[in-house]
Amino acid sequence: MKIVHPICSVVMVVLVLISVSNQSRAQEQVDGPTALIITYHARQEARSTLRKVMQGEGVAQLEKWKQDGVFATYNLLFTTYAAETVPDMFLILRFKRFTDLGRWQKIEETYPGGLIEKAQAIAAADSSATADIVDEGSDAPTTRVSQFFVLEYDVTVDMPKYVSYVQGYVAPQFEGWMKAGVLASYSCYVNQNPAGAPWSSFIVLEYKDLKSLAAREVVKNKTRAELADTNATWKKWSDDKSAIRKEKAAIPALSLR
Repeated sequence: MKIVHPICSVVMVVLVLISVSNQSRAQEQVDGPTALIITYHARQEARSTLRKVMQGEGVAQLEKWKQDGVFATYNLLFTTYAAETVPDMFLILRFKRFTDLGRWQKIEETYPGGLIEKAQAIAAADSSATADIVDEGSDAPTTRVSQFFVLEYDVTVDMPKYVSYVQGYVAPQFEGWMKAGVLASYSCYVNQNPAGAPWSSFIVLEYKDLKSLAAREVVKNKTRAELADTNATWKKWSDDKSAIRKEKAAIPALSLR
């Protein structure tokens, strides 16, 4: 007859409980927070018109949908400088649950890409992607002088490793930039369906003003030097970062709200 030591029994029970707990947490995230990120292009002669329409009636409609609980929050960003190679506008919608997208899908039947009728006549959505929110932070509210920077990347490793990279390398830098007083907020997203998509990783940085944006490289280099001396995990990721992602675009933008 095989005898099981009491300590072994306790360990087995603990491992089973941990496994059940981990599974429960994973199941809870099946319908977890989700973002929908949409990019747009205006007709070449209608860029300024699109800006005016969306800054007025477009924002008013988005606010109504927000108040009705269609989504939790949103960012409407218009690119600072005109160029055919970058979108004219970004809309980032945040939903408390993935299944909340159902109400937005109904809205898309009448408002493709969330565009009101006047905007539909002069612009169209280029791409739409659902995304997971990997990390974020905020140190100050958006103001009229806030300067945004949108970063798009191709990810060259599996997503779990990239998420660890964001949390171990990217986020500590952004926290350092906020501590230095130049960054107001940051949000990091990963595409839920990256195959063939324009981007795998999408990052939005909000600088407090133009002076803060001008100090971007100086603050970045100073923060990296400090992290290299104080954060061993960050240093390890820093040595490997070139094999993890490839930057595709860095696009300045302004809020239309």
